[in-house]
Amino acid sequence: MSAENPGPRAQSPAKIAAGGVKKARLDGEKVITANRLTDGVVIYRAEGGAWTEDLSAAQVLEGEEAIGALAAAQADESTGVGPYLMDVETEEGIHPSGRGRIREEIREAGPTIHPQFGRQAERGAA
Repeated sequence: MSAENPGPRAQSPAKIAAGGVKKARLDGEKVITANRLTDGVVIYRAEGGAWTEDLSAAQVLEGEEAIGALAAAQADESTGVGPYLMDVETEEGIHPSGRGRIREEIREAGPTIHPQFGRQAERGAA
């Protein structure tokens, strides 16, 4: 790579995935999600830059505001690792939507096999 052509990584510093944004679908409501550094639990970005395990407490963003907040989340990976934008719908609370809906539901629920070892066991679900 030369100074005139720094390559694809230099052109796209923000990882935008799983919510359709990668395919230029920045429209719609988004939530920033990541995994907590200490234990891998799914977390969501809340107002003021705090992280929460509760999707209903996540900050819902749209458009360029979502991109700016994502860049801030990526700059601070001391709590959340691998942050990205997730499509959501907010008609009856905040819920994953779009192509990544099933993926996000599985991420939040924990392992899909041996639920006695995952977060499902902690919640009493099997």
